[in-house]
Amino acid sequence: MDRLENLDKKEIKELINKCWITHDAMWFFHTIAISGVETANQINLAAIESLAAIEVGRVRKKMGKEYDEIKSFEQVIDVVDSMFGVVKGDFMDFNYSFPEKNVFHWEVSKCFAYEGMKRMGAHQQYQCGLLHRVSCWLKTMNIEHELDPAVGYCLLNEIDHCSGNILFSFEK
Repeated sequence: MDRLENLDKKEIKELINKCWITHDAMWFFHTIAISGVETANQINLAAIESLAAIEVGRVRKKMGKEYDEIKSFEQVIDVVDSMFGVVKGDFMDFNYSFPEKNVFHWEVSKCFAYEGMKRMGAHQQYQCGLLHRVSCWLKTMNIEHELDPAVGYCLLNEIDHCSGNILFSFEK
């Protein structure tokens, strides 16, 4: 049996991310059972907003990305790459890119959150926490942005795929 000191950084990161996601799913499941899906969504989105400020601060500090303020799209790329470098697990089947100035593009092949919500029977009412989290990271850093398409309830219920752009307005 592997001991923690025998695991490499990637294995430890993957294990921690899977445990965190499982905790997230279990509290959502039990909140639905006790209070209903709308209350679970409200609590989830509020928790994400609270988490984002702490998470961004911790990651930026550890990664040496403590700009006084984000003044360029290049700094957005730097911080977003740092954030996903910490929180994205291999089991999370999504990609993101920066195809042109002021555009962050996301593509989700198979959404782990949506699949979990389907198992709970709550996918039709699920409000996307994943893109909300990214948006909250940006809000925490006072970065003006717009999601296109706008995201509320899971896009997989509305347009049968999850992809889009986050648009910024830095000078070109």
